[in-house]
Amino acid sequence: MHLRPRLPVYLRPAYLLLGWTLLNLLQAGLTPLDPDETYYWMYAGDLAWGYFDHPPAVALTVALGRDWLPGALGLRLGTVLVSAATVTALYYLLDRPRGRRLLLAASLVFAQPFLHVYGFIATPDGPLLLFTVLYLLGLRSFLRAPSWGSGLLWGLTMAGLLYTKYHGVLLIAFTVLPHLWYLLRRPAAWGAVVLGALLYVPHLYWQYAHDWPSFRYHLGGRDDVYQLKYTTQYLLNQLLVFSPFLLYYYGRAFWRSSATDGFVRSCRWLIVGLIVFFLFMTSKGSTEAHWTALLSVPLVYLTYHELLRHPTGRGTLLRLCWITGGILLLARLLLMAPREWLPFAKPFDHAPWVERLHEIAGDEPVIVENSYRLASLYEFYCGRPAWTFTDVAYRNNQYGLWERDSVFQGRTVWLLGQGNWKNPAAREFHPQKGTMRLERVEDFQVAWRVELLPELELPAELAAGDSVALTVRAYAPYPIDLDSELPLDLFAIAWDERGEKDYWKLGPLATTTTLPRNDTTLLYRGLLTIPDTVPTGKVELTFGLGYRGMPPLRGQSEAYGCYLYR
Repeated sequence: MHLRPRLPVYLRPAYLLLGWTLLNLLQAGLTPLDPDETYYWMYAGDLAWGYFDHPPAVALTVALGRDWLPGALGLRLGTVLVSAATVTALYYLLDRPRGRRLLLAASLVFAQPFLHVYGFIATPDGPLLLFTVLYLLGLRSFLRAPSWGSGLLWGLTMAGLLYTKYHGVLLIAFTVLPHLWYLLRRPAAWGAVVLGALLYVPHLYWQYAHDWPSFRYHLGGRDDVYQLKYTTQYLLNQLLVFSPFLLYYYGRAFWRSSATDGFVRSCRWLIVGLIVFFLFMTSKGSTEAHWTALLSVPLVYLTYHELLRHPTGRGTLLRLCWITGGILLLARLLLMAPREWLPFAKPFDHAPWVERLHEIAGDEPVIVENSYRLASLYEFYCGRPAWTFTDVAYRNNQYGLWERDSVFQGRTVWLLGQGNWKNPAAREFHPQKGTMRLERVEDFQVAWRVELLPELELPAELAAGDSVALTVRAYAPYPIDLDSELPLDLFAIAWDERGEKDYWKLGPLATTTTLPRNDTTLLYRGLLTIPDTVPTGKVELTFGLGYRGMPPLRGQSEAYGCYLYR
């Protein structure tokens, strides 16, 4: 009798999971940090129900190791644990394969680029992948047996999914759509929705208490002029997300999968819906490759079950999975290698410039213009205080919501400005990329907390060269010296419908000395004259203070709308 060869003893679920976890732990400790990871490390130091850019799951993940393990390993420990939980949940989604089925499942998982990436890099996408699998487990359970118990479990996973990233709502929508009429008639499905919504209330209340910053940011909309490269880059990025070697097998699994299986239909709707949705978004601007990374889960599920039903080509697929996994493993080894061993600049290697800046600044704080990434990197690597502020040349971020920056008022700081800072006294400084300008500032003024209170009556239409009467008062939470070592100027800012801006200085000011604490002071009274450089069309006018040689600060006044023409 012919006996099939026994599989290696290490091909057991526990051993594979242990090997995956050990690899990720090693990678987490030896790979330099991406700047966004240190930004989330700052999140984790101030746990809350929400943050400007994301829901709180990433902060909680980083907090698991932040305060008791040193360096990158402490920051990423939670991500490694989340990755182990993701692979475990995926094992259950694939119905706990054994033997040769386990070899097939493990090979498919090993070939998923973003399961590798989010196995050690701390981003919101790690928890998103975990709750994608948990949500799909909950949905499948409910579709098979729509009871109150399975409904409540499904509702828990809905809430968990939305606490990871906001586009988790797309996953829910696209998987529910093929069963919408069926689910509407199931009281337990309504129970799932109600439970998920109730569990999400703390985050919604946080948004309400902070004037909906995340929703304003993500739903503010972009309307860039369409460029073909947005679409081509998006399509090419999908090859990186899902591996070009496996696309044929994904397509075959998609088309051959059973249309009578309700859960399979949900997976197919999710794949098509998410890809088409972000394809459409390329009409409004560029997209990020990782936005579709969660589709790794339904693609693995469909491909695995297709090969169980039709094993033709399984050997070829396994070899392609191992080739893909080998390439990914080689890339991971290069990320771990010491910088001296590499013939090229090591990615994410920010420690050298942080050390150089720390040698210059010593124990004095560093304030960075328009880069929450560099500010958080500096504080993480050298353990000294750092902060950032945002002017109209950059976007808002979590630092604008934190109110701990008053400690820098009146102190000596090192101001790290962007390369276009018009300050001849500042020296050049080179972080990992680009050129910035650095100057030591005594008696630094934290001006971004000043609220400007304009008084003007804008007509419905204005032309270049027109003038209107303007009064601007300023409310300062602490004394602000307008004529310190780094003087402050007042600007008018015009924003068009696409977010483009033009700004110009107003003057002379009614006072050039100090804005008193907790008081409203007349800052400017005169004319607001529209320059020729302002774009025509619908615009919003705002006002902001600006450090000498820099653009005006963002978000210091309310907006006034009008139509500009020539």
